[in-house]
Amino acid sequence: MTKLFVSLLMVLLLAATTWAADPMMARIRALEPLIGTFPPNIRPAEAKATKKRYEGLKSELDTRIAAHPQDLESLYMRGYLQGMGHNFDYPGAWQGATDDLQAVLRANPGHIAAMTALATLWVNSNPALAPEAEKLFRNAQCRQGREPVEEAQRGLFFAFYYQGKMREALRQSEYLLQTWPDNEQYRRYNETIRAVLLRAEDYQAPPPGKVDMAACDK
Repeated sequence: MTKLFVSLLMVLLLAATTWAADPMMARIRALEPLIGTFPPNIRPAEAKATKKRYEGLKSELDTRIAAHPQDLESLYMRGYLQGMGHNFDYPGAWQGATDDLQAVLRANPGHIAAMTALATLWVNSNPALAPEAEKLFRNAQCRQGREPVEEAQRGLFFAFYYQGKMREALRQSEYLLQTWPDNEQYRRYNETIRAVLLRAEDYQAPPPGKVDMAACDK
């Protein structure tokens, strides 16, 4: 192993450690209870302060990226943040998130977190984008291998649902329950899709059994 290779490896390891320890992502995730879902969970009295926090984080990331345009992790974090901004209709947030996350994926097609963030943004904002979201969720899982990526598996439920693939959505809800049995949200998904399907005259519930993980193009 050459000295140059060792030096480059140390640089990469130090960069990875810096990204993992970056407190910015923790600050972004601290906003999730408020704007991490649609509709957002913001009380009127919190709206001004929440918007200020959002704008402050985005401004910091804008400054970072202006100084270091190739910093993919900062670009990913800004895309992730703007995805949450879309939940409270912040101007330009949807397009900003899409642009940032697509830029990350052009530079690093294997960035699983960017795939799931972009797919989640798309599937939750426009049913017409559900087929593209499905591809991204599947690709994210495919990149990970046989270890389930919960964000991808959960996202596939919605991708199927919004495409009208109700039986695939049912199967996916059963996989979610099977894999994460203590998650009450997944139980509600399963109950909802069963109720939808039971209204169809030709529907017969499948027999119970193990459900395989959805992955790649299968």
